[in-house]
Amino acid sequence: MPCCRWTGKPPVHGVCPGVDANGKITSLPLPDCEKGSRQSLLDYFDNTWTLTEVLFSGLMGRDVFLRSPWHQLRHPLIFYYGHVACLYINKFRVAGLLKEGVNEYMEQIMETGVDEMSWDDLSKNEMEWPDLREVTEYRRTVYNIVKDVILNGDWSFPIKIDDPAWAIVMGFEHERIHLETSSVLIRELPAYLVTRPAQFPDYHPSATDGSSSKLVTNEMVHFSGGEVELGKPRDFPSFGWDNEYGTRKLQVNPFSVSKFLITNGEFLEFVRAGGYANRNYWTEAGWQWRVFRNVHFPTFWVPNGPVGLHQYKLRVIFDIVDLPLSWPVDVNAHEARAYCAWKTAQDKPESPYRLITEGEHNIIRDAAIKDTSRGTARDFVMMYAGNEIAAKGDNKYNSNLAWGSQSPVDALAPSSSGIYDVFGNVWHWCEDDFNPLDDFKISPLYVDFSTPCYDGLHTIILGGSFISTGDEASIWSRFHFRPHFNQHAGFRLACGPNEGKMLPKLGTNGASVSSSSLTAEIEKQVNEHMLFHYGAKQDVLPWEQGPSSALSFPLRIARLVQDWAAKLSVANKRVLDLGCSVGGASFELAKKFSDVVGVDVEHFVQAAEEMKRDGQRKFSRKEEGKLATELIASTDSFVDRTRVTFRTADLENLCSADLGRFNVVLLEHILERVSSPSACLSNMVGDEGLVERGGLLVVATSSDWSEDVALPQEWLGGTVDAEGNEISLTTALEACFKQGEMELQHREDMPMLIRESARSYKWRVINVSVWRRK
Repeated sequence: MPCCRWTGKPPVHGVCPGVDANGKITSLPLPDCEKGSRQSLLDYFDNTWTLTEVLFSGLMGRDVFLRSPWHQLRHPLIFYYGHVACLYINKFRVAGLLKEGVNEYMEQIMETGVDEMSWDDLSKNEMEWPDLREVTEYRRTVYNIVKDVILNGDWSFPIKIDDPAWAIVMGFEHERIHLETSSVLIRELPAYLVTRPAQFPDYHPSATDGSSSKLVTNEMVHFSGGEVELGKPRDFPSFGWDNEYGTRKLQVNPFSVSKFLITNGEFLEFVRAGGYANRNYWTEAGWQWRVFRNVHFPTFWVPNGPVGLHQYKLRVIFDIVDLPLSWPVDVNAHEARAYCAWKTAQDKPESPYRLITEGEHNIIRDAAIKDTSRGTARDFVMMYAGNEIAAKGDNKYNSNLAWGSQSPVDALAPSSSGIYDVFGNVWHWCEDDFNPLDDFKISPLYVDFSTPCYDGLHTIILGGSFISTGDEASIWSRFHFRPHFNQHAGFRLACGPNEGKMLPKLGTNGASVSSSSLTAEIEKQVNEHMLFHYGAKQDVLPWEQGPSSALSFPLRIARLVQDWAAKLSVANKRVLDLGCSVGGASFELAKKFSDVVGVDVEHFVQAAEEMKRDGQRKFSRKEEGKLATELIASTDSFVDRTRVTFRTADLENLCSADLGRFNVVLLEHILERVSSPSACLSNMVGDEGLVERGGLLVVATSSDWSEDVALPQEWLGGTVDAEGNEISLTTALEACFKQGEMELQHREDMPMLIRESARSYKWRVINVSVWRRK
């Protein structure tokens, strides 16, 4: 990307903050939101903006911006180049700092990124993206708007978490997240499509100094445990994402961790020993991912000889270098856990090796970080720029872009606990599911940043990497990815009785529903829903005296949708069945609608796909105890199954840019399954709403709220307001559409019956409401 394309400050010493006398750019310290200045925020913004443009300047040609990732699980880089700019505009509007957008089309298609639901969810990149010139000019306009808001906007210091100006610092840190994730996408591109920008930080000297064959001897270090208090104080004067706030006290039992992160050299032993071919070391989801991707070594290793020789080089962001055996290995969580299982078999420790827990990670941190009397000095990223952080202070880390690559695991001094690279170099995959702390509160500026990922399917990563900057590099950061995701992430061994925080699993992370190792609960769910959606009366309720009016709920709700669409003359073209389960209502809707999209979690969607493909599917009906009867479900022969498409998606973070718009949306028992029902409903309306203007939204819910899924303050009804008034579901729904975008057309109670076993049933009365978008 030539210099004329710089849309903010060019990366020149004395012009752009963070560029040194050698013309190399690094990251400034994380701003103090309490006692900063407008100029200091502008400097940090310029540093942030230009870091992004320097990174993207390594792409060789416009076509590379539009190239889809090889795994098809993320958007092309053109999206992220525009996305970080459009978020400033959208969040400034939410905060009231701006009244109007810049480019409605751009701010719609570039608003929402993707979080792939499984490793085989390959349907993300059918979009026709804008030209690079158009996105570049959009960025130029946005830069000037953000600069003006920083210098002249109606806000002042200190910037508190509830202030409109919080959106300013949020924009910075959001962009820095994508600085890192975009660097991963660039690292995944063929090397001939990229070149290292002259302004990008140098790789660590060990990348090219001939020391690649150096090995580091690892060992386990014992800790006695202790009490840990998680959570960032709300008055700590730096930006934080909503998941960082809240509290939790943990009593951490004695444990041991490896002194160093696991290195390429150590992981090479696992590869040479056939670890990728031995199913015994892998979880079910991990093995299915490995087989699907045909993986035999870590993603960023580059074979340097025939198969079986096990000679490799390493892909860094822009180049290929000799594999540095002393650098930490980059792997996903599936690979990390497989190594732990293999190493356990080799060493036979007293307790099996595993990943570190969040509580243990807090124990092994440097004493200076735990010293509350130090104030902001506790957080090294607030004290030091990238060109200082590896050499100054109590903590020395390969973080905040000290270098443009990883470094040997023994290159820098250990923490006071004797452990190396507690922060920086690579992220730590953890045992814990991504989870909310006690007293967690959703940020009103970014309602879907954290909550959609409290699904038991996202794994916490801690500590940051070499390219983590700002809040990502902070001692408070808690980030997360699905276990199959590649990031600048590695791991260290841990062992002991501590367990990570687990959440209910709202899916299987890619494991097939036919797998014998699926949990009994998931198999039970699929079988119950197959009977619920497709079972004949005699199979579900053989007794005459039973509540037969509650049978066939999926058919009845689909017919209600059809009837109201006809009554209000709504076009019978596109309908979204959100919460489609195994597809019964979706197929019934296909009798009247020409395009039906059913969305749910993996195990339900895979069963629905079998019904679409074959028109039938075997399932088990529980009788009593371990006794079961095998039945066959069939679709109606009058249904054109080609009209129906099933897919997995984040049920709380859907957008029309991904799915398109619909004449009708059916929310089928979905509100009680998501962590933020109001966020789910907000996706229906607005400029990017899934429901067409004049279209219908049909909401079917049992109001069966659970604190395991959503915090009480997120429930739609079933609570009381500040004055002690009871809040009903209907009142809460109307409040969600407070701008009057939806008008209630009809409400009724619809009974529903689910057979659990021969003598056990669930009978519920579902609140069904029909809304029309104005």
